[in-house]
Amino acid sequence: MDSGHLKQCLIGIAVSLTFTAAGMAYGWSAPVMVRLLANNSDIHMGVDEGSWVIASVEIGDIFTPIPAGLISDRFGRKPVIWSIVPMYIIGWCLLIATRSYKILILSRLILGMAMGIIYTICPLYLGEVAEPDIRGKITSFCIVMWFFGILLAYSIGPYVSYDTLSYICISLPVGLAFGLYFIPESPYNLVMRGKYEKAKKALRKIRSGNNTIILNEINSVKAAIDEENAERMPCSALVTDPVYRMSLFLFLILSVTGLFGGISVMYAYATEIFSSLKSSLFNADQCTIVLGLIYLILSIFATLVVDNCGRKPLLMISAGGSSISHLIAGIYFFLQEETTLNVSGYSWILLLATGGYCVFASIGIAPLTPVYQSEIFPNGIKGIASGIFTVAMCSFSVIALKMYQVINTNFGICYSFWFFAFINISGCILMYIFLIETKGKSLVAIQDELKLLFKSSTTKPEESELVPFKTI
Repeated sequence: MDSGHLKQCLIGIAVSLTFTAAGMAYGWSAPVMVRLLANNSDIHMGVDEGSWVIASVEIGDIFTPIPAGLISDRFGRKPVIWSIVPMYIIGWCLLIATRSYKILILSRLILGMAMGIIYTICPLYLGEVAEPDIRGKITSFCIVMWFFGILLAYSIGPYVSYDTLSYICISLPVGLAFGLYFIPESPYNLVMRGKYEKAKKALRKIRSGNNTIILNEINSVKAAIDEENAERMPCSALVTDPVYRMSLFLFLILSVTGLFGGISVMYAYATEIFSSLKSSLFNADQCTIVLGLIYLILSIFATLVVDNCGRKPLLMISAGGSSISHLIAGIYFFLQEETTLNVSGYSWILLLATGGYCVFASIGIAPLTPVYQSEIFPNGIKGIASGIFTVAMCSFSVIALKMYQVINTNFGICYSFWFFAFINISGCILMYIFLIETKGKSLVAIQDELKLLFKSSTTKPEESELVPFKTI
């Protein structure tokens, strides 16, 4: 590894730690909410209030992605990334300083706003800083670090006090304040803003080539930006252009399958789900830690095999396997809650089902949805689509988290899992019909295939022989 690659990897680690901070904030609710809902809790709340505490972090996510994208285009990526530090510190300090339900909601909203910036700007920054031959590894490392943050919250939360966990969570943003200070501004963004000399200085810090190589890269970046500006389209193109509508439809298939198929619920409610077990070899906290390990290990596996196995097969296997896992979990809860059968000796079935879901979700729908999204939208509208993508994902997550509590309260937990199973099998079928394989294809080739897909889906039967269609 040359010195330039080493510098880029160090920058990637520093920026990816923001995802660890986000994962800890997201995973915080799993071990803590069981305590907060207990009778001896310092913060008195019911199940409905608890669901809003969990969902509030996703509500905060909704407010910042689009403003963060616009501000970073004008003032740079680095200051926007660094802005998460005070936001995290304020959010955690509010959580430590009070035992008020309303302030708890406010602190979670602020943490969510910081997470919205992370999800939107950090991958964009890393994609602009890294060289092409290591860009995939550096950018995909973010999701691994996010799962690592969730695992930390799962592993530490059950064994320390409420305040101690919060102090541990706040220590990472404090450390980030130092690390993020030294990262360079994105050369791509500097060129976009016409600051060519600063772009050259930034490139010299993160590249190992001579001045000629750096100047050539500056020129190629400028040419790419000019081309993107020529192709730039308004937001309305997402609904007025038929091919972009097809891209949006494919994105909706993946996001709805993932979020309404249980992925957010399993992250946030894992400990509560396992607390319903009548008996088990492991307690609820230990089961949650095992799930966190599965998420982390399988996300690493997915990043290694995606370019060999392809997107579509992994996504279909993920959705199909998730559906079977949720169906089994739903049957277990139905027998436990709705019948007089004693299933306490079969708790391993629920552990196997939920563990199976984590395996299937981690090899496909969780890590590959953002990858696929980055490939199906062309450069001329990718920035707009990325902001809408983040906002939509957070909105879907809020609805899914709240729906889970409502269904459990009014119908029973088994119906939640059967709903997840229905969403996943429906998503698997739609993926088989509509999803295209993007592995190893240029963006131009992907857009050409989307055009063929759109033409095939809108052609009248008697005209079908006039439109070439490539089986996918």
